[in-house]
Amino acid sequence: KTGPLAFFTEHIPFVLGQVKKTLGGRIKVNGRYHPYEIVIKDSQSDPNRASEVTQELILKDGVNLVAAFATPETVNPVSDQCEVNGVPCITNDAPLEPYFFGRKGDPKKGFEWTYHFFFSGDELVHTMIPYFDRLKTNRALGGLWPNDGDGIAQSDTQHGFPPVYQKAGYTVVDPGRFDMPASNYNAQIGTFKSKDVQVVQGVLPPPEFTTFWNGAAQQGFRPKIVYVGKACEFPAAMQPLGARAIGLTVEVWWSKFHPYHSGLTHQSSCELADAYEKASGRMWSLPLGFRHSLFEVIFNVLQRTENPEKASSIRDAIRATDYKSIVGRINFAKGPLPNCALTPLVVGQWVKGRKYPLELAIVDNSTTKEVPVNHEPFAIRYA
Repeated sequence: KTGPLAFFTEHIPFVLGQVKKTLGGRIKVNGRYHPYEIVIKDSQSDPNRASEVTQELILKDGVNLVAAFATPETVNPVSDQCEVNGVPCITNDAPLEPYFFGRKGDPKKGFEWTYHFFFSGDELVHTMIPYFDRLKTNRALGGLWPNDGDGIAQSDTQHGFPPVYQKAGYTVVDPGRFDMPASNYNAQIGTFKSKDVQVVQGVLPPPEFTTFWNGAAQQGFRPKIVYVGKACEFPAAMQPLGARAIGLTVEVWWSKFHPYHSGLTHQSSCELADAYEKASGRMWSLPLGFRHSLFEVIFNVLQRTENPEKASSIRDAIRATDYKSIVGRINFAKGPLPNCALTPLVVGQWVKGRKYPLELAIVDNSTTKEVPVNHEPFAIRYA
């Protein structure tokens, strides 16, 4: 709820309000109604704190099920504590590879208690390349990859993004890992300028991206494509940039344009987004669908549990999940990694809006044709 990842939690009050309105504080399991309680803990955007509060939930609050979301820095330590303590756990909103391999997962064994759904890094890079290819560049790509779970996974020269980009004909310029928070990005920008980088691909929290993008403007670095995961997903992070946000790229894991419905409230994606905007006065954003889907899956699991008081019974219900959610189908048996479900992905760009100063448009659906495109892709234009 606090710290650099706080943008990821803005939808929680709205989603919990929907849950309460829909379920009324109790759920039906095996013909009997059971009351439920949702206990919220703030990780403070810190992995150590995330681990501590998970221990509190398990050892002090005695929870039956733990849920978490938003980047490997939150999801991984929470999941690790659940695995050690034998407590069922459902998470989303962290790419599959840093979730699974960042926790030293063995593809032959998987985990027993912890399950996760989101897009994968492999899916992401193969989604971005057709979009990059549609825009005319010199194919020099700069990697803005920090020294964290996502940055290490994406930059891996064997299993990460560089070999895939190189195979697709891109020259990868990697200035190396760096710690955050960073006071400036002068070294990275200097390297990108010297190598005439025209495509930037990275993964930074919103405050870090603002530092980078302001530095790029000050130093006259003008790439044609800028795609930075985590940062460019949030209207609240883009709006302060004004016109300088127009053209920035984002991987779109959910939108109001996605053709899916909620099994909990029966809303369409568009109806969910409109309801959020009406209730909050703020524009919808990508995490809304995943905050909603997390509770969809939680309550679907609990309703299918043979004995809600028994941890192994909840675990078995999670393992058997095959559920159509607002973010697509969730099936933990299909992988591509054990304990993981893959969700769809398309590409978006920020454009000048009608209802809001900036709005997100879908510009490429090469890997998920069922999500409609509503804008042509374009290179960033500078004044």
